[in-house]
Formats: sequence, structure tokens, C-alpha cells
Amino acid sequence: MEVDNQKKKNHIFLYGIIGVFIGIVLSCGIFYVLYSQKILIFESAKVQSKDSKNKISDQTTSEIEKNNYIFDSSKVVNASAEGYTLTVPSHASGTNIYLDSSQTKVTVSINHYLISQNYRLGWVTSNDDYTYEPHEIVFEQKVVDIFFGGIGQDVSGDTLLFLLEDGTVQYLPLKKAYSTDHENLKSYGTLSGISNIVKFYSANSLSQMGSSVTILAQDEDGNLYDLATLLQETGNY
Repeated sequence: MEVDNQKKKNHIFLYGIIGVFIGIVLSCGIFYVLYSQKILIFESAKVQSKDSKNKISDQTTSEIEKNNYIFDSSKVVNASAEGYTLTVPSHASGTNIYLDSSQTKVTVSINHYLISQNYRLGWVTSNDDYTYEPHEIVFEQKVVDIFFGGIGQDVSGDTLLFLLEDGTVQYLPLKKAYSTDHENLKSYGTLSGISNIVKFYSANSLSQMGSSVTILAQDEDGNLYDLATLLQETGNY
């Protein structure tokens, strides 16, 4: 009897081993079918990290290509001159600009003596006074670029341009603002006739009568706009 019982135990143990073996074989077969049909896919952390880097790299490349705008004077939509050439932007004497981290507050710091001399305002100031007085201008949306340029042939055309995140442009005519109420500097509003602006250029406008400086604004399609005409139409120059 004991011999028979031992044989039965051996048979059960053998059957168990065979069952486990068959289970392993079947599992491997199912795994192979799923993997070969791309139903089951494994990616390592290194692969996922590499894919993420590639996506970031692609986005960066796309942004670079998008922002690599080319200056082409033949694309000036509202040309008022026979031709345009780029020139180096000048500096607003006596005016310093600072944009805070929120990009909604611009601080315009002014030196009374330098501004009075530059724009012939006749302010009574000391010629050895080099302190700057800050004035804040708050915008309802982010300012993505601030540009100083001029229009015409003298400093009366000096202008600060504020490019907002929606592609619109607001402006500040410096001589007008300083001569009327320099204690309450503010934007003079949005320039009409332009939209989706991405970049500014300082340029010389050329004609048979001579040349003068102007500001060109470029939109996201590469079109250029001579801002001299638009700014003069505001009546603030």
C-alpha cells in the first residue's frame, strides 16, 4: 500500500511539473504573438527620455524657423519712399526703459536735464544733475518687446513702441509726452492698420528729395509697414 501511495504522489508531482511547463510555454507563445502584432509594446526609460528630448528639440527648431524673419524692403505694404535700408537704432537721450518680470509694467526713467536739452523744452534743471526719475506705465497684457526709434529728420519723431503679446502695437511719442505731462507718462494707445506684428526695424527711407529715418514693423507673414505714416496720422507729431 505504501508503495502504491508513493507512486501516486510521484505521478501527481510529475503532472504538476508538466502542467507548469506547459503553462510557461503557452505564456511565452501568447506574449510573442501580442508583441509581434504590436499589441503589447515596452519602452525603456531611456527611450522615453530620448523621445521627450526629440520633441523639445523639434519645438525649439520650429520656433527658431518661425522667428527667423528676413528683411525684404520690397515687402513694405504702405511704402511712402522709393526704397528702404536698415540703420542702427539710436538711443533716447535721457530716457531709460525697464520691463519688470511680469512683463505688464514698464518703468520709464527720465533725466530732466538731458531731456530738456535734447527736446529743447526749457526746463530749469542743473547741468550736473544726472539722477533719473522713474515713471510707471501698466499694460493690461504682456509686453513682449520695447523698441525706440524715430521718424522724420529730427528728435521730434522719437517714439517708444510697445509690442504686446497679441501682436498689436502701442506707442509713446516722447517729445509730445514730455512737453505736455511728463509726470503722468502713459501709452497713447494702439496703432491702427497693423496686426500680428513680431519685429521692428530702424530704417532710412530714401527718395529723390533725400532721406529720413523711419520705423518698419514686420508681421508674422513677413510683410513690412512704414510706421511714419501711421504715427503721423495720430496727430501727435
